[in-house]
Amino acid sequence: MPDALFGGFDISSSAMSAERLRMTVAAENLANADSTRRLANGLPYARQRVVFSSELDQAGQLTGKVLSEVVASPRYDNRHDPTHPDADANGVVTSSAIDPILEMVDLMTASKSYDANANASRGLLRMHESALRLGEIQG
Repeated sequence: MPDALFGGFDISSSAMSAERLRMTVAAENLANADSTRRLANGLPYARQRVVFSSELDQAGQLTGKVLSEVVASPRYDNRHDPTHPDADANGVVTSSAIDPILEMVDLMTASKSYDANANASRGLLRMHESALRLGEIQG
């Protein structure tokens, strides 16, 4: 029976963790916008994004919990600048194609979603407290 009692908290907590990850990834993307330094794979930083999915129980039913996965979304801009220290032999500089406006929108929506789930948890807590007070009055 604990799942029925605390299931809402689990769901909100799961969603808050997913949104926190989304904010972290967006901030990392912002920090690496227009990055030209080559990494171990020979390319600059690639934009990351968070993909959400729903968790299923053993019977294939939705649990309400959110699963999140970070995936690379590699897209690069090339420009000719032979004087740039990160230019290749042809004078082409490859940089991360990260749109700061898109990342800021992602940060804001993730923040609002996080707040909404925190408010839902607070509402559930108030409901549980009210139920306990009703039990005190009845007893």
